[in-house]
Amino acid sequence: MSAPSSAPPSPSPSPSRLVPQLLVALLQRRRFDATLRVAPAFRGFSPQAIAAALAAIPRLLLPRSPRRLCPQRPFPSSSSASSPANRRLAAALALGFLSWSHDHASPEPVPLTEAPLRAAALALARARALPALFRLLRAHAPLVSTPALTDVIRALGEEGLPRHALAAFHRMRQLRCSPDAQCHNTLIAALCQNGRFKDARFLLDQMERPGARCKPDSYTYTVLISWYCRIGVGTGCRKAARRRIYEAGRLFRRMGEKGLEPDVVTYNCLINGLCKTYRVERAHEVFDEMLKKGCAPNRVTYNSFIRYYSAVNQVDKAVGWMREMAVRGHGMASSSTYTPVIHSLCESRRVREARQFLIDMAESGHLPREHTYKLVKDAIDDAGEEALPEELCQSIENGITARYQQVMRIKPIMRPVTR
Repeated sequence: MSAPSSAPPSPSPSPSRLVPQLLVALLQRRRFDATLRVAPAFRGFSPQAIAAALAAIPRLLLPRSPRRLCPQRPFPSSSSASSPANRRLAAALALGFLSWSHDHASPEPVPLTEAPLRAAALALARARALPALFRLLRAHAPLVSTPALTDVIRALGEEGLPRHALAAFHRMRQLRCSPDAQCHNTLIAALCQNGRFKDARFLLDQMERPGARCKPDSYTYTVLISWYCRIGVGTGCRKAARRRIYEAGRLFRRMGEKGLEPDVVTYNCLINGLCKTYRVERAHEVFDEMLKKGCAPNRVTYNSFIRYYSAVNQVDKAVGWMREMAVRGHGMASSSTYTPVIHSLCESRRVREARQFLIDMAESGHLPREHTYKLVKDAIDDAGEEALPEELCQSIENGITARYQQVMRIKPIMRPVTR
């Protein structure tokens, strides 16, 4: 008798079925190892494909960090998806897939390149697996580039880890990378985003020292001015907000002393901060200086003044700024321009003008928000004014419904406001 034949080996998945298998493995949270085999005809992944898969891992398992109005008082995260177990799982999957894609997913080992390493480092930063992140960077130091570390610093800042962002910056020389201006600006933004203004100013002072390799540019000062104004307004304390805006003004003057010309973004950040802290006289001075230096304002510049005058119930001046913007050719009114004016008119019982502005807004192709549309309709009913045209109401409601359905595909937990 012939010897019994051995059991045939289990077939390997074909190349066309490899991607669905990887997705299933991700969703089932399986480990990537030698048991996850591929067909012999599969030639391996490209570096771009490996980088795309690694970038998808934190998006599948970890949500974005919640937006914080004030870094000193962060909101507690109640989502179970950001638990330490999920972060550990995301880090393990990223490291496992990086190893598997180069060792087991092809007939012979493939050398690691810069793109997959960069994506894996970002995935570990999103997962807050900092020891594994720095071990990975040290193990593959020749492949580490300055743009890759810049992305890591940005990710650590967005995750609320400014101290580790500083550590990554100081380890650049160990990895034989030279920080450039963009890396410095990214670190300054990460520090300011987390309320570490003293460290950010110290870094700026180091850049301004004679003989420094990276001199600050206009974007460096714009980042600091923007975050001073943004966080100063978000603190909720008038004294703290004034102090932040004062520091932003000092940086603005210091920028001019260094011979750097501010652009429209720098002016907009400072004007918006001044308007939100009710220093409109200084905002007018900055606006006049902007015009004298030949920097053309845009719609964002005018919207800052329009929102201020609408908030203080000086709606006629807000309308004047809106018309001046159109006359000077500095931009056209948008939804963010019409909305504060309409709300201020409704609060002032000027319902007829609010009705006309809503009609002008819709006819110019801008869809009002649900709350704005409902506010105007209720004000018209209470004042006994002429109702909005039926065709216009139907068009606005169809647009609101379509926008709500589009948002529901992304955020299904949202609920309708006016329905």
